[in-house]
Amino acid sequence: MSDPIELRHLKNLTVVAEEGNISRAAIRLYISQSSLSQQMKQLEVAAQVCLLVRHPGGVHATPAAEILIAGNKQIVKLCDDLLTAARSINNAPLLPLRLGFSSFVDHDLYEMVCTIHKSLFPSCEIMSQSGDPVDLFRLLQEGEIDAALVTLPANGAGLTAHPFTQSRLVVCMKSDDPLSKLKELTPADLGSKLTIFREPKQHPEAHERLMEMLDIAGISSDIASTNKTPHDLQWMVESGRGCALIPEGSHLQDGLVTRPIAGVTWTVDSALIVGRSRSQKTLPLLVKELRRRFRALAKLPPAKPVRSVRPSIGGKTLPLFG
Repeated sequence: MSDPIELRHLKNLTVVAEEGNISRAAIRLYISQSSLSQQMKQLEVAAQVCLLVRHPGGVHATPAAEILIAGNKQIVKLCDDLLTAARSINNAPLLPLRLGFSSFVDHDLYEMVCTIHKSLFPSCEIMSQSGDPVDLFRLLQEGEIDAALVTLPANGAGLTAHPFTQSRLVVCMKSDDPLSKLKELTPADLGSKLTIFREPKQHPEAHERLMEMLDIAGISSDIASTNKTPHDLQWMVESGRGCALIPEGSHLQDGLVTRPIAGVTWTVDSALIVGRSRSQKTLPLLVKELRRRFRALAKLPPAKPVRSVRPSIGGKTLPLFG
């Protein structure tokens, strides 16, 4: 096992790389050249990799050193954020985080956000409130809640969206439906079977965009049933009322299956929407931690053949709910 890396050594490595010379870096850091050289050797032993290449004019950083230097900048920024948050807590007690969420947002995402917030601010209470996106956007604008987990788009003055998860839309059907024998569906396969939808009044902008995309794809969208929760939507499918579109990976009720639509990469983006309220001091650090956690998530696989039915502007692909 390698020795732990000291933060001061990372800081000094950054200065050495900037100066390109250990003697000049030592002067800038107010330490002896021998002490700085010893620190760089200790850092190389701890990292188990060469960090500096010597040449007649001094030294230059290796690619491995550049990775450590970039990471050190993030560590310094995180430390500053933590100190700022700690000082704000010391100056005034943290108010509870008033967090809204839509029923169509994955509950695992909601639990993750709460868990991350609790790990960052153990003494800060979370007050949860469910609701339709339209109502949550209004509460955000009025300052009645601090943030909300919803599916995009999110329109409203003073609202800031931070998208974190993206799920492909797939067709939900009964497992004994003849279409379930296919690995993927074409718009022609669906015909007029897509009849079960989320209640349009819950999120008018999202519904309008979905209808536009279905029309472009040539998929009939005869709305025979609207539902206010994912459970009700799946229940209507299980009852034989038709098919529905749901995010890929959703928990399915017994007797249901999902199939992708060939050539289509429609997605639903879930985001944390921050409102006008400036009283909640925990949100900036929460957003940064969420970004860090989700940055490594893999992107959606490319669409299957046929042809893309998503319109483009200037060569850019338009997301469904992004």
